[in-house]
Amino acid sequence: MFRTIRIGRPLAMGAAGALMSLGSVAVAAPAVWAAPGEPTPSAGPSQTCCHTELAVDGPGTLGPAGQPVDFTEKLTNTSATEPEDVLLGLVADAGTGMPENGLAIWYRTDSGAWEKVPLEYRSGSFQGTLPPTITLGPGESRVLHLRLGLPTGEPHNGDSNGGTRSVKLTSSVGAADGSSALQARDVRTIPVEGLTATLTGVPATAVSGGAPVEFEATVANTTASDYVNVSSVLFTDRHTTVQVYREGEWAALTPVLAASEPDTAGFYLRGHDYAAPAGDTGTVRVRVSWKANAPLGRTRLAQSVIVDESGSGSVPFRGTYVGAASAQLTLTAGQSASPSPISSPSPTTSAAPSASASASTGATPTPTPTSTPTPTPAASTAPATTPAGTGTQLASTGGDNGGTLVLALGGTALMLGGGSLAAYTRLQRRA
Repeated sequence: MFRTIRIGRPLAMGAAGALMSLGSVAVAAPAVWAAPGEPTPSAGPSQTCCHTELAVDGPGTLGPAGQPVDFTEKLTNTSATEPEDVLLGLVADAGTGMPENGLAIWYRTDSGAWEKVPLEYRSGSFQGTLPPTITLGPGESRVLHLRLGLPTGEPHNGDSNGGTRSVKLTSSVGAADGSSALQARDVRTIPVEGLTATLTGVPATAVSGGAPVEFEATVANTTASDYVNVSSVLFTDRHTTVQVYREGEWAALTPVLAASEPDTAGFYLRGHDYAAPAGDTGTVRVRVSWKANAPLGRTRLAQSVIVDESGSGSVPFRGTYVGAASAQLTLTAGQSASPSPISSPSPTTSAAPSASASASTGATPTPTPTSTPTPTPAASTAPATTPAGTGTQLASTGGDNGGTLVLALGGTALMLGGGSLAAYTRLQRRA
């Protein structure tokens, strides 16, 4: 039977120093403390030496600004006669875009408590040694319980200004006697993925002062991280009225305005600080109408998913942005066919979202707030589409690689702190 590591003895500094300096010893195996960007073996069977073997059951994915993900590392002494005293070194290389507070590793003590592994930060690389010396008797195996996460500050204070597409985790087992013997090593790359936001069924046109358009806004958590303190915000211009379908009726939402962006309004589709567990998909049925004095031409609906939004201060929507979707439509003065309503009200949790309006997330520097002029029409960069089996033309939707929506939409997970409406303004200008 496997046993959890006992946290009973203090770490011998001499042994820890030996493990940390393995890379500088000429006769040593590949370094435990690899410099950021240094080539390392690809993930696969663990490298072994002497008597200790290492097997890692690592996370499949990580969610930026999500809760940490559990994983295990199993150490086995293959000797039938000799005990082993070893140390476990950990290196998590997230790249230079990851700030010092952007990554953390925890280990579970014998009492069941979770403690942080002390990590040293070096240009996006986090390096440390599990505090206790691990003693393995002849033929003994131990399972170490660990957690890896990408936090972005304290709750309601998301403050990361960087991101990463993946984390390369290197686990190294070294002799605790101060020698240069590297017992075993495992290297694996863990993808980082944000939440998936979609807008489904947005018509291609709407009438200024006319009937509302109706569509669905979905947020799906396909990562291994649970999420808390989540807000799903729909950004529009200030000439709109937004409603959501709740408990059998339509409820009007209160617009939230920022002094720095007077022409942009944000609407919380599901309130503040909801939870999105791993595997969860939530869909909200939405209606948007434009006032009679709304400027005609191209306009945008943009959904952003924010984690740890600041709970105080005069600037709303500041937090870590982890997902987005947008839809472009044309506002006209004449009558048009009423938008085809969605056949039935969507439950709070639904099946996987349609791919018609998905947007991936991407790492980007924090945008600089600017004043916002009234959005002006511009030519669409993507044609409208008509789904099979319907006669309703849909709006141009998706990531819009030519624009910016509170975050840049690329092919990478995002961790962007201190967000503002300025990037939505930039999207409007470049639409």
